[in-house]
Amino acid sequence: MSFKVWQKPVRYSGYVIGVDTAEGLGHGDYSCVQVLDVKTGEQVAIWHGRIPPDELAHEVLKIGLWYSDALCCVEANNHGLTTITQLRQLGYPNLYRKRSLNQVDQRVSQEFGWKTTRTSKPLMIDDLGMALKNYELKLYCEHTLAELRTFTRNDRGQMSGSPHDDRVMALALANQMRKFAYVPEYQEKVDDTFTFDWWVRQLPEYEDSSPHVIGKHLGRGTA
Repeated sequence: MSFKVWQKPVRYSGYVIGVDTAEGLGHGDYSCVQVLDVKTGEQVAIWHGRIPPDELAHEVLKIGLWYSDALCCVEANNHGLTTITQLRQLGYPNLYRKRSLNQVDQRVSQEFGWKTTRTSKPLMIDDLGMALKNYELKLYCEHTLAELRTFTRNDRGQMSGSPHDDRVMALALANQMRKFAYVPEYQEKVDDTFTFDWWVRQLPEYEDSSPHVIGKHLGRGTA
């Protein structure tokens, strides 16, 4: 298992998470958690490894809470349902859910997670392709880039990577969440006089670090 961070959480910034799940066996597929900055499209962190889906929920919980209760989307297929159920039991506060209106009884129902189907998967991948083409995303993970280069669609419309595509799918889910996440442009000012933050700002060497400045000073890694 590996967890790489390129940018730590920044106050008042919004983040989204895409989670691609697997069974967690030593010889099987990998699970992946991709974290993006909502506004900049910057890849700020990635978790990758083999772990049972219920244990994966604990990793997602820690990452999501650290990144300001990021809007989290788990693929709701097969093992992902176990991860979603566990996250709900753990009380994660910001899980993506799809709401739909029953035309018969006018009741609103909701389903947690993103259900990948023959219809939704091509749309999700096409959206990711457009985001990359338009330079809306900033990727730092070499392995993610490698998977993107090998991700193909055959004559029957089936899509997959060689040998794995977990990083691509998690990235596509995170990119979808950028449509649903909301980041306030302005924050209400709070009087923090004599608090710890206030005293820090009184230090001579203090420099006001905006989210953009902080990101520029962080080192880049690979995952």
